[in-house]
Amino acid sequence: MTHRPPRYEIPKAAPEPLLDVQRFVNTINLERGDEWLQAWLEERGVEPRERELARARIVREAIRELLYANNDHAVAGDPWAALSAAADAARLSIDFARPALLPRASGVDGVIGGVLVTSFMAMADGTWPRLKACRNCRWAFYDYSKNRSASWCSMQLCGNRTKTRAYRARSARRPAV
Repeated sequence: MTHRPPRYEIPKAAPEPLLDVQRFVNTINLERGDEWLQAWLEERGVEPRERELARARIVREAIRELLYANNDHAVAGDPWAALSAAADAARLSIDFARPALLPRASGVDGVIGGVLVTSFMAMADGTWPRLKACRNCRWAFYDYSKNRSASWCSMQLCGNRTKTRAYRARSARRPAV
C-alpha cells in the first residue's frame, strides 16, 4: 500500500520556485519506501519510462546529498557529476532575450532540467543553503531560522525523536540512585 506524501513542507515549505525542488526531493519517503516520483512527473505532463525514472532518481538523490551537506554533513560520492550529466541531458541554454537559463529538452529531461535551473539559480542568489535535508529522515525542508541552524524537517516529528533518543541514551549511562 502506497501512502500519500506526508505534508512535512508545512510550515517549512520553501518559497517559490525552490518549493518545486523541495517537492521533487520529497518524492520518496526513505523511512517507509513510499515512492511518488512517477506521479510527480505525470503531474508535470510527462509519462516516464523506467530508465527515465532511474535517471530522475539519481538526480533526486544527488540533490538530496547537497541538501544534506547544507545541514552540516560531508558530501558523499560525487553528486556534481550526476547533476552535470542531467544538465547535459536537459540541454540547458541561456536565453539572453528574457534573460533566463532554460532546458531545451522535452519530456523527463526537460522537467528535471527545470529543477536543475531552479537549484542553480538558488545557489547563485544565496537561498540554496536554507534548503536542507533533515538529519533524521533526510526529508527536504526550508530553514526559516534567523541563524540558519534548523536541523530537522519537523520539531514535532524528527526533532522529538532525536531528542528522545539522546535522552534515553544519557539516562541509560547514568548510574541508578
